[in-house]
Amino acid sequence: MATLSSTTGTISSAGIGSGLDVNSIVTQLMAVERQPLGRLQGSAVGLQTQLSAYGQLQSLVSSLQDASRALHTPGTFKQSGVTTSDATGVTATSAAGAVLGSYAVVVSDLAAGQSVVSPAGQYVDGTSVIGTGSLTIRSGTWDAGRTTFTPKTGSADATIVIGAADNTLEKVRDKINGANAGVVASIVTDSNGARLSLQSSETGAHNGFRVTVADSDGDSTDNAGLSRLAYNGAIAGTSQLVFARAAADATATINGIAVSATTNTLANVVEGMTFSLGKVSATAVNVNVTRNTEVVKTTIAGFVTAYNALHGFLAATTKYDVATKQASLLQGDGTTNGIFNQLRTMVSPASGASPVFQTLSSIGVRLQRDGTLKVDDAALGTAMANLPELQKALASVDPTGDATDGFGKRFAEWADRVLASDGAIPGKTKTLQSRIAANQKDQAALADRLEATEARLRAQYSALDATMAKANALSKYVQQQFYNLKQGSGLYNDD
Repeated sequence: MATLSSTTGTISSAGIGSGLDVNSIVTQLMAVERQPLGRLQGSAVGLQTQLSAYGQLQSLVSSLQDASRALHTPGTFKQSGVTTSDATGVTATSAAGAVLGSYAVVVSDLAAGQSVVSPAGQYVDGTSVIGTGSLTIRSGTWDAGRTTFTPKTGSADATIVIGAADNTLEKVRDKINGANAGVVASIVTDSNGARLSLQSSETGAHNGFRVTVADSDGDSTDNAGLSRLAYNGAIAGTSQLVFARAAADATATINGIAVSATTNTLANVVEGMTFSLGKVSATAVNVNVTRNTEVVKTTIAGFVTAYNALHGFLAATTKYDVATKQASLLQGDGTTNGIFNQLRTMVSPASGASPVFQTLSSIGVRLQRDGTLKVDDAALGTAMANLPELQKALASVDPTGDATDGFGKRFAEWADRVLASDGAIPGKTKTLQSRIAANQKDQAALADRLEATEARLRAQYSALDATMAKANALSKYVQQQFYNLKQGSGLYNDD
């Protein structure tokens, strides 16, 4: 390192005057000293790569665990599919466990909400003034003649005050909608002007409504002011709004049995079934519920995919390439090899869960030469024809042991053991994490020693540099003195 002398004004640097290249010497010596640190760093990279590989392995085993559990979930084999002879009239959905069969549905009435509207020509547009006072809305049921109103159980009067600032058609609409009174207000505009429409916010016979008015003009029954929004059924002189539609329940028959609902959705009138009514039908709409075997096929395909993904990863990370003489990342790793061997040995053994389908191959899941599995669609189709036995082969759970466990249970339990807190993968992961932590600690300690070593070497060689510089200077001085003596004595002539 160059320094500036305050007394002489000259610049000196390590090696100048002595010819000793201190920086180069120290750099080369430290390169040798740092080799153990390089080995530690390389080891850390390898450990991190292995840890990442075990993370992938854990994810793949977890996927196989999920796919295996789906195989021994009873609901997988109880899914059903629904078809209908008229999708515009009746559609349906089924839940797991729905009773298989055919249902003849005849729709007599669709669910509806009550609707009333102001007479045509009464208002020009939404800014037309109505009047002031208050509206009281109550939900309930009208009889067939709309002369008797029975308030809905649990409902209450909703009173809406209409002041001078609220008395236009638009503002009255907004006040009604903001009151959450079981009624939705809208404005319908055509060549006859604007009309206020009131409709039940929910369908069903008990969601009808009445509207009573307290008109600020003192007469709450005339066809003027706010009174024009009164509706009290067919009772003479009490309604100014025009009746458009009655609130009604949906009514239908299913296989001749009368059913009803407040909406057009009939849920659980048949266990596990939901019927959606689209229109009134004069003839029956046939709804058929059959077993959905596609769910089973998809579940088996998912298991095969998960198995092959795990098998492929293990094969790739444990192989040794003879041609390139290169070992894969986990080649020779005892934990990985153990998992791989266990996985392969689980495919062939028979199960006593079903006397008909004792092996995976017998249901159409065939082992290939490379160790992967492949679904034989024809064989699986044959197995599907005997769904109860197929379910036993895949989903049986032996409460006393594993002799009659289905294949789904076997693979799921194996994955459970491998992934358990004391299992192979978590155990190896903890070991790698401990080794990485120890490696980092060793690196830090070695880095401190290397820093101290470099400082010591620089001090030593700088001192040697200074000593050699002084020796060189003294040598030159002595030579100069000899030269001067010789010149003074006349022993030598410059010529």
